[in-house]
Amino acid sequence: MYRKLLLVSLLLCSALQAQVAVVNAASFATNQGVAAGSWAAAFVTVGGLTTATATTLPFPTTLGGVRLTVNGIAAPLFDVRQITAQQAQVTFLVPAGVTAGLQPVAVTAPTTSTNGTVRIISAAPGIFEKEGTNPPKGAIINQSGIENSAALPAKKGEVISIYGTGPGAFKTAYTDGVAPGAAPLVETKSTPQVFISGVVAEVKYSGLNPSSPGLWQINVVVPNLAFITGKVPVSIFIDGVDSNQVAVFVQ
Repeated sequence: MYRKLLLVSLLLCSALQAQVAVVNAASFATNQGVAAGSWAAAFVTVGGLTTATATTLPFPTTLGGVRLTVNGIAAPLFDVRQITAQQAQVTFLVPAGVTAGLQPVAVTAPTTSTNGTVRIISAAPGIFEKEGTNPPKGAIINQSGIENSAALPAKKGEVISIYGTGPGAFKTAYTDGVAPGAAPLVETKSTPQVFISGVVAEVKYSGLNPSSPGLWQINVVVPNLAFITGKVPVSIFIDGVDSNQVAVFVQ
């Protein structure tokens, strides 16, 4: 995973020459913005950071001596790490209150501060990836509750849970960095289209995972069609924006 982060970091630095460059933490797409309330990765031109990962909820706004703000609003942080001598990566939750448009990002470290910008858009769907194949295996759980894999494929007609970030607006307000809970469930305002092997799958639920801040969970029925078998592509479309493509294994 961090090999991918390094490659993305080098690409961003060579292409943008920015002190802070922000991408979707699920897709790492360099050609689109990020959505408020979503997980993002900031690649920061800075050295000497101490690696740290948040282990409790709510997620802190200072981690390893690092603080990140978007348009002046402190962002909950999940992970801070040095990936090269002069490049660090900060995984953070874009504050839900940030408005659309080009917004300033400031990263304060123990010995220095750096600044950049991020483009906030209404929706920026990304599906979390589990490995580097093409397409990569998605972060997907079978109806039985076990992780989807070649050895443990989903069955046609069953419900799978796809995990991503960046669906845009929600029907219910929630607090940044806090587990949203299930009373009520925090559902997306728009219903996504989920394509499994090019076929639109029936969506049963689209909203935040009750236990995990910023984690978008989409429960869908695997179409009961004979040709959908083996390793097949999955993608999501919401509010006019496509996600990255991942794979699911179907029996």
